[in-house]
Amino acid sequence: MLSKEVLISQFAGVRKRTLKYLQEMPADMMDWRPAPDKFSCGDIIRHLGSTERMFYHAITENEWKYTGHGPEKGETLEAALHYLQDCHEAVLTGLQQLEPEQFNKKVKNLLGYEVSAWRIVMAMIEHEIHHRGQLSAYMQTNQVQPPQIFGLQIEQIPTALPDDQNRDE
Repeated sequence: MLSKEVLISQFAGVRKRTLKYLQEMPADMMDWRPAPDKFSCGDIIRHLGSTERMFYHAITENEWKYTGHGPEKGETLEAALHYLQDCHEAVLTGLQQLEPEQFNKKVKNLLGYEVSAWRIVMAMIEHEIHHRGQLSAYMQTNQVQPPQIFGLQIEQIPTALPDDQNRDE
């Protein structure tokens, strides 16, 4: 298992990159959805906050509860981001207060079988990355260029590795 500090740092880094995406999203995209039965951009933002609390509750209480992602959690982009940040701060504070051995305790996953709590943290991270990719696709569909996740476009990266330079000869 990764250390408690590394897990928390990784999660904080994922959120930082997600916020970079959300800062580029126009406020008028909040209600946009690709189809009537799919999440809107606002739904995704609110869902990320609510599921973050859900994952943390599962770690600490060994039960799963989801409070929903309705507009009452933030109708505007600003309000939804505030909800997301409130959830994140509460969960980060809670994770930091857990003892390292609590990350190894067994808790039930959504299917009912037991896994280590650190795996639930990893699932929370993976879940956010999934929805960040979804937001990226939504933005691009609406001609909004999302930020580059690590600052460069693939075309800006050198095309040959040092070991490959002699292979063409």
